[in-house]
Amino acid sequence: MAVIQTNGVPTIKEIAAHCGVSQATVSRVLNGNFKHGFSVRQQVHQRIIEVADALGYRPNLAAKNLVRQKTSVIAILGCDVALGWPGNIYQSIIDSCVRRLHNDDYDVCMSIPNLAKDRCELPPWKVDGAIVLQQCSPETLKEMERAKIPYVVINGVGGPGSSSVIPDDIEGARLAMRHLLELGHTKIAYAGPTSEHYEHRSIGDRHDTYLSELAKSGLEPVPDHDRVFSSATAFLVSSVMQHHATAILAYDHIEAMRILQSAHTLEIQIPSHVSLVCFNDEYLCSIVSPPLTTVAVPSRQMGQIAADMLLKCLESPADFLPQCVKLPQNLVVRASTQAK
Repeated sequence: MAVIQTNGVPTIKEIAAHCGVSQATVSRVLNGNFKHGFSVRQQVHQRIIEVADALGYRPNLAAKNLVRQKTSVIAILGCDVALGWPGNIYQSIIDSCVRRLHNDDYDVCMSIPNLAKDRCELPPWKVDGAIVLQQCSPETLKEMERAKIPYVVINGVGGPGSSSVIPDDIEGARLAMRHLLELGHTKIAYAGPTSEHYEHRSIGDRHDTYLSELAKSGLEPVPDHDRVFSSATAFLVSSVMQHHATAILAYDHIEAMRILQSAHTLEIQIPSHVSLVCFNDEYLCSIVSPPLTTVAVPSRQMGQIAADMLLKCLESPADFLPQCVKLPQNLVVRASTQAK
């Protein structure tokens, strides 16, 4: 059927007029509502579908949701962390999460509100549930708990009614430190997060594990391990050139990239002068020179598991109990580390 001309946004009323049936009949056919004995001849059913398609009709989701009390829409909150810097783990998490939700016929919306105007990050329309990336505002948590909106937090902590999926940062840091210690390094520096990072459990877990693993081996930390990372050049001058560190554990791959660049400028060779390990095995880590040894955070697995948990809660809310799933990390050894 050719496209039918319309004066504006096509409506159920126009479809009904073209088909010679009531608006109620059109609504029931387009929404698949054949309850309470409703039926329609196959020719009429096909005619309604064809006319709706020819007009370019799209259902009014708001009106549809009022009827069925369900939106089939999931909100993803905290998306600003995914946009903060290139190649971070949240981009992989979102991709994996959205694919899983789409497989169950859910649509996904992403909310990045202006918190200076409204501290609640939920979208202004109704959603069935939410995925929170790392953290959201306290007001958002309170509203989801109050409204009993199912939600799962990825790589963060939520309220009493939430579930969460987190990586095991303590074991990941142990893997990195044991790798460097087994290579014979005894002066290991730590490059912590920048001031741009949100307060987060991984900040304490990674740094505390760095200190505890050194202590187990009877070693002292390199000075400035507890300072905010602001300049890769200043960090290398202090840790490598002044305090003679032979290895570095970096909080994430962004700090590691900056260290690589500044090391080249200072003519510090990695790994012959100093070995380098970081967290987050994102794409950039394998294509820089030298490729980075990393602790791989299971970002895609985190996204899929979070989506699965939310879907189970939506299917059987009365039977679902909040839980925290902690996922192991693994060490990917590349050319940025070598024996002392």
